[in-house]
Amino acid sequence: MLRDKGHTISITEKQDHIGGLCYTKTSANGILYEPYGGHAFHTKDKDVKNFVLRFSDFNDYKHNKGIIINGILRHFPLSKKTILEMEESENIIKELEARPSTPDFTNFETYAISQFGNTLYKLFMYNYSLKMWGVEPRELTTEYISNRIKLTDTNTHIFEDKFQGIPRKGYTAFLKNMIHGIPLQLNVSKFEDSLFDLILFSGRIDELLNFKFGDLEYRSLKFEYTENEDWEDDNYGSINLPQHARFIRKVNFKVMHRQQSKESWIQYQEPIPFDEDNLPLYPLYTKRNIELFDEYLSEVCKSDKLIPIGRLGLYKYLEMGQAIALAMNMVNIVEKWKDLTSNKRYHEIKKLLYNN
Repeated sequence: MLRDKGHTISITEKQDHIGGLCYTKTSANGILYEPYGGHAFHTKDKDVKNFVLRFSDFNDYKHNKGIIINGILRHFPLSKKTILEMEESENIIKELEARPSTPDFTNFETYAISQFGNTLYKLFMYNYSLKMWGVEPRELTTEYISNRIKLTDTNTHIFEDKFQGIPRKGYTAFLKNMIHGIPLQLNVSKFEDSLFDLILFSGRIDELLNFKFGDLEYRSLKFEYTENEDWEDDNYGSINLPQHARFIRKVNFKVMHRQQSKESWIQYQEPIPFDEDNLPLYPLYTKRNIELFDEYLSEVCKSDKLIPIGRLGLYKYLEMGQAIALAMNMVNIVEKWKDLTSNKRYHEIKKLLYNN
C-alpha cells in the first residue's frame, strides 16, 4: 500500500518465511495446509476485496464450522433450530427467554451467560474458553467475545461476509505476489534503524520497548496432525471440541483448500502458554493486559520513527480482512507520523482500533 503511493519499502523478517503466521506449506501427502492454523479469508469491504484479488484468485470456500457436544456433531454457530434438537433444549429455551434486554458487559462470563444462558454457556463455551485462554472466563474482558459469537435463528456460515475464500495456491504464494519487487531479508531480527525514516514494527509492542512496563500476556497453540483420518462431515472445514481434554478444534485442510484427493491432513490444536519456545498467537484480553498495552502504545507514540502495526504490535485480535482494512487506514497515519504530536498519534491509533 505504501509502495503504491510512491514510498521506498524494504522488509526484514526474523522467520525463515514471509507472512508470519499467514503461511502455507504442503504436507507429506500432498495437501496444502497452514501450520499455524487454518485461515478462512472473508470481508464485506469492497476495497479489501479488490486489493487481495490483485495478487491471487480465491477458491469458493465459505467457512462452515461444526461443534461436537456430548459426542454429537452439531452446526456452529449454534442456532435455535439446532437447540430444539438437543436433549437440554427445554432448559436452554427457558434461559434464552429470560435473558436481559441488554448484555452484561462486566466480563466474558457475565456477557456469555446474559446472551446464551447458563446451560449453553456450560455446554459449549466455558471449557472451550478455559482451555483457550488459560484463565477463568470471568477474568477476561468482553473484547473478544462480543464481536465473534452470536445465536442465530437458522444454521449459517460462521461468517456472513459476501466475499469469502482461500487463495488458490495458498497464502504464501499470495503474499509473494504482493511483495514482488520489494527488498526482503529473512532470518534477520536486528536492523540498523538509522538507515530508515520510519520503522513499522509488527512484532510484540512490549518487546519493541524492551519490556519497560512488564510483559504483555499471550496464548499460543501446539499442533498435531493425523493423516487420512475419517472426517465427520465434509461440509465442515473445522470442528470445535469444547469438551475435549486437550484440543479446542480440528481442521480438515483438504476441505478448506477445496483439494480433490484421496488423502487428507487433519490438524488438532491445543492451547498452551506462550513462552520463549512458542510463538505469541493471541493477545490475552484481561483488564491488566489492556491497561498495560495502553501504557506501551502511549510510550511508543512518543517516537518519531517507530510505529506499531498488526496483531502483536497493536495487541489486537484481527481477522485477515480486518488486518488489511486496518493497514489501509494506517497508511494516512504513517504518512503524517512525523508531523503529529505524540498525543495525536495515540488517539489516531486508538480510534482505528476501536472501529475494527
